[in-house]
Amino acid sequence: MFFHNYQKISPVVPLVSFNTRVLPVSVIIKFLGIYISENLKWNYQIDSLQSKLNTGYYLIRQLQKITNPHVVRTMYYACIHSHLKYGITLCVGNPKSRKIFLLQKKIIRIMCKADQHTSCRNLFRTLGILPVPCLYISKMVCWIKYYRGKLEYNSDLHEHDTHHKTDLHPLTCRTNLAKNNGLNMGIALYNKLPQNLKKLDTKHIFKNKVKKFLLQNVFYSVDEYLLS
Repeated sequence: MFFHNYQKISPVVPLVSFNTRVLPVSVIIKFLGIYISENLKWNYQIDSLQSKLNTGYYLIRQLQKITNPHVVRTMYYACIHSHLKYGITLCVGNPKSRKIFLLQKKIIRIMCKADQHTSCRNLFRTLGILPVPCLYISKMVCWIKYYRGKLEYNSDLHEHDTHHKTDLHPLTCRTNLAKNNGLNMGIALYNKLPQNLKKLDTKHIFKNKVKKFLLQNVFYSVDEYLLS
């Protein structure tokens, strides 16, 4: 279904030759398990992920009939969570990523033997499983927390005793594309964390406390988190 060498040649990509031979052009390539297209829209990656989750959904649906909840939850982390967390920082934000979240909720309802009209917020809490938006937030804030680049706090730039003095200072950007890049988004998500979490230094404690915080709130979107 997915192509390693997709032969549709983009008009903006010049032909390249080597020893009089024209090299084939691929507008989609699979690199380290991630499908990368020339426009960086991640549609093929999301389609690939959806296919894997559908397979996992079928397995969990069958297992749920014959085994106990502990085994089903273990299978979730093996067949669903492992795929969701890999490359999630690239996919969230794409309109098609909503299909992934809807499929995850469908799987959660199957695991809890709930009908299709049941809200999943309490089901996520009961299972201790992060919904896709919270998984994305968790990955991003942990990355920012231990990012080795040069990030400045507001207190580094001024001495005013404001409520946001311990927040990371957003990067200066000239375009909307730059403003919405992963680093700036990570800074915005990190700054929204409660102060007691941002003060934690130990990596595994910080990660566990962030997960606990996100499970308490079960945000269904990044905007819901930022506006909370």
